[in-house]
Amino acid sequence: MPTTTNLTQLYQEYRHAMTALSYRLIGSWSEAEDLVQDVLAELQQNEQLDDIRQPKSYLMRAVVNRSLNALKSPRLSRETYTGPWLPEPVFDPGLETQLDRVLREEQVSYAFMVLLERLTPEERTVFVLRESFAIEYEEIADLLGKSVVACRKLLSRARQKVKSEPAMAAAPANDQMAETWSREFLKAAKTGDFGPLLELIREDAVLISDGGGKVRAAINPILSRARVIAFWQGIQAKGTLQGDWVPTRINGETGLVHYRDGKVVHIIMFEGDAQGRIRRFYLVSNPDKLIGAPPPSHK
Repeated sequence: MPTTTNLTQLYQEYRHAMTALSYRLIGSWSEAEDLVQDVLAELQQNEQLDDIRQPKSYLMRAVVNRSLNALKSPRLSRETYTGPWLPEPVFDPGLETQLDRVLREEQVSYAFMVLLERLTPEERTVFVLRESFAIEYEEIADLLGKSVVACRKLLSRARQKVKSEPAMAAAPANDQMAETWSREFLKAAKTGDFGPLLELIREDAVLISDGGGKVRAAINPILSRARVIAFWQGIQAKGTLQGDWVPTRINGETGLVHYRDGKVVHIIMFEGDAQGRIRRFYLVSNPDKLIGAPPPSHK
């Protein structure tokens, strides 16, 4: 049976990378953490660690298989979800930790995670393994139990689905831009004057809201700058934006966490274009996806 020392080393070396892999496949960081923990626990119980010549490949195979199975569960099913599904945000501790480095270096920007939702589970798996990990087709085929030809076709279809997105939405927004967007949004939320924010939004902007059927949210995406601003003005007038808004690192980028009466009620993420204008707002209010948010005292 694997020694405690070896398992601890394996856990420390691969935990965050494997969690980031699972997160890209299933869209939930908390579920991905549990999944990776289960894989390592099972390894401790059933396997001889010394017999595993390539621990990373072994763990990757186990994590991919479990992630694909997890997507079939009611908790992660997109088919039965109320309204748009947005990924669970990952809150950065803001410290130079291994998780902090993963969020900065891995492709887990929020816009990229939303982009992956366009793909089927198998397309998503091939796309992530090939584009993010540069895994060879032969290894991907072996992982999925498919032919190399089938994997090439899956990747081709995945690329076709995402190629309309400028720059593949893979790179985090420029920090200075994101801070500007956050600052102007906060001013508008406080004063009700959305004029300055309006100037930062593209004409074809989109707002996607995820309440998961548990809190009120727009069932369909809100299209165009005029309608997006009308949405923000409407809920601001009703007092929905009242409370404390705290700029916070989310998925390695600057976002906003909204607190009211000591509880997290929303997070907002921005996606911009090359000209520094906002092209998409992501509003998450499903409480199940906000459990990892820092406490209200986090400044």
